[in-house]
Amino acid sequence: MAAIVIGASGHLGNAIVRELLGQGRAVTAVARRERPAANLDGLPVRYVSADAENSGALDSLIAGHDLVVDAAAPYPDALASAADVERIRHAAAARMDLIIDVVRRHRARLLHISSFATLPDRARGLLRMQRALLRAVHPYFAAKSAMEARVLDAARGGLPAAVINPTLCLGPWDQKPRERCFVARLLAGEAPVSISQVVNVVDVRDVARTAVAAIDAARHGEPIAVVGHNLPLHMLCGWLCEMAGVAAPKAMAPAPFSVAAAWWSEAAFGALGRRPPLPALAAILTAMHDARDPSPLQLDLGPAPRPLSATLADTLAWYRSIAYC
Repeated sequence: MAAIVIGASGHLGNAIVRELLGQGRAVTAVARRERPAANLDGLPVRYVSADAENSGALDSLIAGHDLVVDAAAPYPDALASAADVERIRHAAAARMDLIIDVVRRHRARLLHISSFATLPDRARGLLRMQRALLRAVHPYFAAKSAMEARVLDAARGGLPAAVINPTLCLGPWDQKPRERCFVARLLAGEAPVSISQVVNVVDVRDVARTAVAAIDAARHGEPIAVVGHNLPLHMLCGWLCEMAGVAAPKAMAPAPFSVAAAWWSEAAFGALGRRPPLPALAAILTAMHDARDPSPLQLDLGPAPRPLSATLADTLAWYRSIAYC
């Protein structure tokens, strides 16, 4: 059984690589970096530096693999005009069509990592309207929804494809740039204000285990939410800071206020031709969270979510090991 993981140096992609290796499968790890990222060090994988969105490259990469994991889907995090949102949506859909076509041609299976933000919204009234507006104008939601829809349509047409929708992932092996890392910024005192919002936190290892179980169990054609623990964000921040021995943020802002402030901050930086320290998308996604409990399907596919204390301890240990905090 051979698997290829596109986006193997990403947080979720790396966790899936390790889950597959733990099950004794041969793994090809694909990323754009010329050399493997630190989270791939020592892993017995075949590493390939490639642009998997190139048709010819993708065809040769997938040949000989029975499972394709798409953990490198586009993640547009910058505000965009209406025309650019549509262009990004079209490009994301075209990319997904290419992957589906090659997977089908090689008679492989497809595991696509999507987002909790594409799940049905549980909000009501004005909050639901606000979220709908944000979904309509930010390219992240356009891209994620377009790709997920393509995979689900292909699965309903017979392609063995599973879609996983995780919430906020914590745990080891995150290799994103430090300035985009919520925990590192928090512990360095670079996030002086917390948000009064309930979030759902899931261990990246639990997501990986459930994702692989879903494709093995042939759970095709349905989005599978993978969730963990519900708690207010300010409590999560306080717990992390206490474990790290640093001061927690003292100020707290309502989620709508933080979204508006982040939006206008990014717009102002954009007017100056600069990227903001943190895109507005981080605040937007935080505000999109709802309290969610593991579904019977999630519990059937894998174990109950591991204790949050263990996840946070391993998160801190990892970031310290790569000198992020």
